Amino acid sequence: MGHAINVIFGIAIAIIVYLVIILGIKAFYPEPEYLDFCEEYRDVIRPLAIEECEGNLTVQECRTLAREKEIDNRDNCHKPYQKARESYNRNLFLITMIIGLILIVTSLFTLGMINISSGLIMASVVLIVYGFIRGWDSANDILKFVFALADAVIIIAFAVMLNKRKK
Repeated sequence: MGHAINVIFGIAIAIIVYLVIILGIKAFYPEPEYLDFCEEYRDVIRPLAIEECEGNLTVQECRTLAREKEIDNRDNCHKPYQKARESYNRNLFLITMIIGLILIVTSLFTLGMINISSGLIMASVVLIVYGFIRGWDSANDILKFVFALADAVIIIAFAVMLNKRKK
């Protein structure tokens, strides 16, 4: 019975700690919004009405002009948005990696309370995976390797310490 309660508390701690961190990041470091860069969002290019065309343009020329104008408008707002999003994802990767490593190290100091320690380690692993997913295309491969190596070394060291403690 006591073991089951420890497992339940460990899972609950993992979920809550993860949620608190993700919500904290979203609250204090908001993600760039598309509408901050572009006036409106359209999946479909709206053809100009014939009345909107200037001069003696044919319907086809009018539509071509509208398409070119819409593509220019999209490029002018979409590229800065993509750049801001890439920067955000890279920074989010760094933030989650650092917090994940802090959680792993903190879990080493709570080995006496196995449910807290296991909850912190589970939250850190999920947070680290989330960071890798979000920053995969935005972060430098060497940086990703360094953090993955640090995470692996610390988690393996944690497991070794735990196994030695049980013996």
